[in-house]
Amino acid sequence: MRILWRLKSMNGNKRLLKSGSRLSQLKGLIEDPYAVIWDCCCDHGLLGISLLQSKCAGEVIFVDVLVDHMETLATTLAHYFPRDQYTWQVRCEDLKNLVVPDVGAQLFIIAGVGPQQTIKFIDSLCSSAPDTPFDLLVCCVNGSYSVRETLIDRGYRLKNERLIFENNRFYEAIHVSKSAYEPVADTGSTMWHWLDPAHQEYWHRIVAHYRQKAKTDPLRFRPIVQRYEALRISINNTE
Repeated sequence: MRILWRLKSMNGNKRLLKSGSRLSQLKGLIEDPYAVIWDCCCDHGLLGISLLQSKCAGEVIFVDVLVDHMETLATTLAHYFPRDQYTWQVRCEDLKNLVVPDVGAQLFIIAGVGPQQTIKFIDSLCSSAPDTPFDLLVCCVNGSYSVRETLIDRGYRLKNERLIFENNRFYEAIHVSKSAYEPVADTGSTMWHWLDPAHQEYWHRIVAHYRQKAKTDPLRFRPIVQRYEALRISINNTE
């Protein structure tokens, strides 16, 4: 298992996450400490382990439905992160069934799943405890426009965002809080660096995707195309 190999080969000068990787960049968006960080859909738990190791939170909770992965992860954590020095939990359950506790500043990381699943998780968390504040760091696969709409509807505001390119895939990492001040833009805002060819390529991919979908459902998707086109025009006018 790659996590075991990395943990065994580490010394005080090495990092668990590869510099520049998607997980490393997600971790880099977390600037302030939390009482609890939830590593949701954690798979092997690599991101959560790195957060635990660097003391980014008082407690890290790993959540996934994969029984074998969770059992292996619990064994790994017990060996390398003894409970007298670290606070962690491993919970094998569906995130949609989780009730958000009122435990102070907490962050839910939802990464590696599609937009519709991400939206279901956001909605279930918000509905489980509507009066309990918590932050979100989302990074879904295959597009984020609908996820951004959900975050806006749920009253979230932007702390930080980043466009990540890894293994010929683009990801939008979006860190939000209801106590932040910057609005969440449905097409993204601060993540864009238009002089970067990779960002230009991502914009063209998005627009091509929604133009194709607009051919069969123009009422739904043509406005999205127009939003991205307007974003590019506004940037060009300020350059």
